[in-house]
Amino acid sequence: MKPWRPLFLLLLTLLCPPQALSQPTQPDSAEPVVIAEALADQQQVRLEAVGESRALRSVILQPEASGIVEMISVEANTFVEAGTPLLQLDAASEKVNLSLAEVRLADARRLLDRYERAADSGAFTETTLDTARRDAELARLEVEQAALALADRRVLAPFAGHLGLSDIEAGMRVDETTDITTLDDRSSLIVRFSLPERHYGDLSLGETVQMTAHPFPQQPTTGVIDAIASRINESTGSFFLEARVPNPDDRFRPGMRFTVELTLPGAKALSVAETALQWGDDGAYIWVIRDAAAERVSVDLLGREPGRVFLQGEIAPGEAVVIEGAQRMRPGIDVRIIEPSALDDYAPVDAIRAQALR
Repeated sequence: MKPWRPLFLLLLTLLCPPQALSQPTQPDSAEPVVIAEALADQQQVRLEAVGESRALRSVILQPEASGIVEMISVEANTFVEAGTPLLQLDAASEKVNLSLAEVRLADARRLLDRYERAADSGAFTETTLDTARRDAELARLEVEQAALALADRRVLAPFAGHLGLSDIEAGMRVDETTDITTLDDRSSLIVRFSLPERHYGDLSLGETVQMTAHPFPQQPTTGVIDAIASRINESTGSFFLEARVPNPDDRFRPGMRFTVELTLPGAKALSVAETALQWGDDGAYIWVIRDAAAERVSVDLLGREPGRVFLQGEIAPGEAVVIEGAQRMRPGIDVRIIEPSALDDYAPVDAIRAQALR
């Protein structure tokens, strides 16, 4: 025996227990996984609709009478206050008629006043007084009628808003069917859009919706549901809604199209992290931990949300589902549950670009 061998055996006996020398260390065969509970959740249905907008109030202005245009003050896209004169027709005849009516009213009232002062003397009968009162009232009505005819010779802005284009010029003859211009109150816009009938009742007045005008795709805004149709369209199976969109900076215009985005409550279903969902030849499946072992469960995919999927299958709320490490699972293998934070301790894997075969 070599002189150093007894010394080596003595050191080995002192440093290693007898059982360590007789039994080799067994590696842990359980696969590390991260799990999360399956949740009883409600799907969120995301819808998009395209709607057309109109001004909060909008009219096509027409004259109340026919005649020659003396004055027109219409400049496109100009804001005017309510009551602003926009058009004046020749009104010479109407002014004369109003003056005549006022003269007749003054005569009728003087005659009536004289009769009433002498009523106590018995100089005039009651019938004469009644006739005088009637004539005075008729004269007053004639004045009002003449004043209305004179007022009809001009067009005023019925409310504050922005004017549209006009083809009318001074000297033209117009009548009651002639379009002078448009007037829009665009302080807010009304956007009308439709939804499938299955969502009737999912929205109520006053709820907000996300909206984006097509000319400004990067500038979304918020609308408020202002009206909901009372019936379903029989031919399309949909119903209309209207949302009011504030327009304080006058950015939007009537007639613009808007994309309306809505999130509505859907059916109730189980949800798990999207990383748990796997796909095989027979469809979708997940791995469920039951009695510390992995079990493959086939599922039907019902919907998706950011980070989560909605499923239907033989799984109950609260069961543990593998969300990390599912690629290493096999039916019945033992698993070792680790915390998600432990994944940060794993060494990074360098990506290597495969070289093309030559």
